[in-house]
Order: sequence, then C-alpha cells, then structure tokens
Amino acid sequence: MVEKGIKTKHADADADVLIALTAIESAKTKATVLLGEDTDLLVLLLHHADVTSNSLIFKSGNVSKVNTHIKIWDILKTKLLLGEELCTFLPLIHAISGCDTTSRMFGVSKAATLKKFGEHDFLKTQAQLLCNANANDDVISAGENIISSLYNGAPYEGLNVLRYRKFAARVLTNKTCVQIHTLPPTSNAASFHSQRAYLQMKMWMNKDNLNPCEWGWKVANGNLVPVKCTMDAAPSKLLNIIRCNCKTNCDTKRCTCRKNGLECSVACGECKGTGCTNSSKTVDMDD
Repeated sequence: MVEKGIKTKHADADADVLIALTAIESAKTKATVLLGEDTDLLVLLLHHADVTSNSLIFKSGNVSKVNTHIKIWDILKTKLLLGEELCTFLPLIHAISGCDTTSRMFGVSKAATLKKFGEHDFLKTQAQLLCNANANDDVISAGENIISSLYNGAPYEGLNVLRYRKFAARVLTNKTCVQIHTLPPTSNAASFHSQRAYLQMKMWMNKDNLNPCEWGWKVANGNLVPVKCTMDAAPSKLLNIIRCNCKTNCDTKRCTCRKNGLECSVACGECKGTGCTNSSKTVDMDD
C-alpha cells in the first residue's frame, strides 16, 4: 500500500483508537468520511471529536441481500444533540453496558443505559468519580453505585441489598421459581466488571497504560480471561445438593448446574466438573 502511494498507519494493538483519532485529525483540515462497522468507532468519534472541525461523517453498513441500508452519522451534529457532558461519558457507558471486552448485564440495554445517564444527575456524579479514579477501591465503589442505579436501585443501596430485595419480591409474586440470572449481580462479581469497564474506558480515552491483571483479568493457559467472582456462588450446603447427571456436554439449560448459574463440580454424575462446557477447569492440550 505504501508503494502505491497510500498513506498507512500501523496499530500495535487494538486499532479502533488510532482509526478514530486519525479521522478526527483529518477533519481539522478537510471534510472527512470514516468507513467502518464497529460501534466502538462511533463511540470514540463522539467522545474525541472537536465540534469546531470540518465535517466528520461515520458511514456504517455494507449493502447486502440481508442488510439493504447504510447508516450515516454526522458526528458533529450528533455530538451537539447529545451534549458535551454525555459524550464525555460515552466510553464508560459503552464499556459498563457491554462491549467486546466486557459482559452485557442481563435486562440492561444500551439504549436504556444511555437514557438514564442523560436523565439522572446521580449517575453523572458517579460516572465522574469513576472517570477520575485511580485506585481500585474508588472504581469499585462508583461502579457498584452505577450498576445498582441501572437496576433501579436507590442511591448507595448496594447491590447485595438490592439483589436480596428483588429476589424476595419475586418469591412473593412469581408462580414459578426465580431465575437467578435475572437478578442484579452480586457486589463481588460487579467489582470485577467495574474494573474491566474502567480499563477499557481508559484505553479508549487514550490514557494510562494499565496492567489488565490489576483490573479484573487474570492469565490462564497463556490467555487473558475475566475474573468472574472470588466468592462461592452459594453456601456450601446448597452447592452440595445441586449437581447434574448430563449424558451430553452440559451445554444447554437442561443441565441443572447451568440452569442455576453454577459451574459443574466433582459432585456431578457424568462430567465430574472437568469434561464439559460448563466447567472452567478444562485444560486444552492441543498446540
């Protein structure tokens, strides 16, 4: 490409930040169109764009038999519509509500999250605290307050209290058993989600070279994997009576362990917690 006279830039890691910043730099001198398919690019453009620059357009969508529409975003007009403050928080909103490197929370949509951040001052205050935080404890505290609010909890209520309150309410009203995955996450699990969201946010803001293993990730078999939780999913007496006898691979909700949000264990009749898709202890021996 260089030999053909095409300007190129090389990204050492994730290219999204470099792509967005290159488009924004180009818009300082001339009208610019960025072609891309990634929602991350739209978020980054809205966060970093200068509203005084030349026209900056994000064009997304390949025309095909399935998709006959091309989405075109005028970045400067969209940023003015959303407001400078909300665009400042967009990397956090995108990361905490689920992106390529963070989980999506059950029942919390990205549109609802964006709307709540635009309407509630408490969320904006907590978002500012999280964005300015440097210590893990500060990130965890602000993150828990944000997640609790997204599940309609009272300010500073705490996820464990909210989770129990919602569970109790459903026990009284549901005609069937309460599906555990529909409840807010525990405080312990949310702490690692908040740290991963913070790490991704800082990468998108092009700030700080942080160590992932200090922010909700760990290395397993040479790969980075998320830390889900450091507490037992339930009291040991309860865990001892929940087990499966799946003849297959424990990959459907027919698996009693999976249905209850638990990993298979040595108590399981067939898989023994080592030879199925519902266990984190499987070791890949293939080169």
